[in-house]
Amino acid sequence: MNSARFAFSVRAFCFLAAISLLGLVASQTNSSVQAQQLAATYKHGSLSVTIPYDSVNESSGKLTAEILDPEDHSLGRVERHVVVRKGNGSWQLTIVPDSAIAFDEILWQRLRYRFEYDNGSLPAIEGIESISQIIRRPVVRVLGQKEYIAGSQAAIRVIVTEANSNVAQTGSLHVELLVPNQQPRPLFSGNLNRRGTVEASFRFPAELTGSYELRFSVDTPIGSAEYRQPIQLADKQSILLTTEKPIYQPGQTIHVRAQTMRPRIAS
Repeated sequence: MNSARFAFSVRAFCFLAAISLLGLVASQTNSSVQAQQLAATYKHGSLSVTIPYDSVNESSGKLTAEILDPEDHSLGRVERHVVVRKGNGSWQLTIVPDSAIAFDEILWQRLRYRFEYDNGSLPAIEGIESISQIIRRPVVRVLGQKEYIAGSQAAIRVIVTEANSNVAQTGSLHVELLVPNQQPRPLFSGNLNRRGTVEASFRFPAELTGSYELRFSVDTPIGSAEYRQPIQLADKQSILLTTEKPIYQPGQTIHVRAQTMRPRIAS
């Protein structure tokens, strides 16, 4: 009986050890896969790229990376003499386009890279990828009303995450009121917390009514983005009606006093 229990315990231990080992291998595999992801960020007119590699030998060589348009014309190029270590690794490069490229336009371009070993004994490490598939960019989400009273206080929740992974982003936030034929009116400036959010608290101008836009501009480690939200600023007034008595008899004349009241705006 004791031998049977001992054999069962040994089998159970081996089973649990095998499960733990498989979990460790899976974790290491996932970490390796994540480390080998090709990624890019576009900030202040420069494309920063992380290029993974897997080399059988430690060596040095020439690394070239460039931005290509749909017709294979080079829009920016960088060349470096780098060292490659044995196994998995990555290179970090920054490519400055020859001419300024808007963020919406950079998404239509491609990244091409090539590493050639100095001794030429091994095949080159190369690849080409659409920038729209590898770029990391922030997304701005706004939780607020669409209609406000002119001169009133507002508190709007702003959340910023990475577009593909939904990872919270830190950085700065600026909120402006866009008025036609005028310079944007700054309303709020502040920093996102570690959860990628902030409550933007500000007061709307008391003299403006009608349809306008709020512009939310963020600057994060993975790039900049903006979001525009249409709003309505209303000049709402309330009317207070009073009579000289609460109850009337049939045939009596009713005298009504009307008083217009504006909402009180704190200074």
